[in-house]
Amino acid sequence: MKIATVCSKDNILEYEKIGANAFIFGLLNFSSGYHNELSIEEIKELRKTYTGELFIAVNKNMFNSELKELEDKLIELDKLDINGILFYDISVLSIHNRLKLKTPLVWNQTHMVTNYNTCNYYYDKGCTYGVIASEITLDEINEISKKTKMKLFVNVLGYQVMGYTRRSLLSNYFKSIGKEKKKDNYTIINNGEEYIVKEEDKGNAFLFGKALNGSNIIKDLDVDYIILNDYNFDKNTFNKALELYVSLVNTKDDKYAIELDNLVGENRGFFFTKTIYKVKKND
Repeated sequence: MKIATVCSKDNILEYEKIGANAFIFGLLNFSSGYHNELSIEEIKELRKTYTGELFIAVNKNMFNSELKELEDKLIELDKLDINGILFYDISVLSIHNRLKLKTPLVWNQTHMVTNYNTCNYYYDKGCTYGVIASEITLDEINEISKKTKMKLFVNVLGYQVMGYTRRSLLSNYFKSIGKEKKKDNYTIINNGEEYIVKEEDKGNAFLFGKALNGSNIIKDLDVDYIILNDYNFDKNTFNKALELYVSLVNTKDDKYAIELDNLVGENRGFFFTKTIYKVKKND
């Protein structure tokens, strides 16, 4: 099991030294929900100092007017010796297959990656990897792993995106009340829970205010990569968390899981809670 980290390019060599095996960056203007977007030129420069596993997210919804530029970007990425492209919009898969590009694809349709039949479908269509949805249980993840050839990523540490909109909600809100928006991140309270509203040029992301921590599933988890995201963590806390996850992956010793719980909390997300959808009856 490898550790993939979402971080800024300034931290990549430090995190690699601690024990991270791979890194994920958003592609500038073609990703959403990432705090670490890079341009093609920056990726080229990064490759001069970091030669390990590198994945690039091209995960925004695409407009027809963007398809030609998207095609150009995918052709450029194909020349950069990266390990995979995370995608959401099917246009990426279509262009990749039509042009017979060689860079492996990572199916990353957020809430869709939930069963082995669909994983196998996308694998047959040319997707080497998949990022498992954050709404399914540990048992369901392991079942998928056993029944697909696709290599799987699972988020285990970080502030999870619960929703995304192309509307600039923060800017619109402050404009409506006649006040200046002084930052891009705000915390709101709803029903006693904290949520982070994060605005970027392509819209607003909503993140749960408690960091996900899957420390207690590592010894039973059967996937190829776990993902740790350093967004909203202070540097010392994340460095320590990464160090503990490296030790936990290597030894499966519960003492490291306990230390992680004390450090970043015990929010397990849906790892042990089935998602149940109910249809309301008419009153």
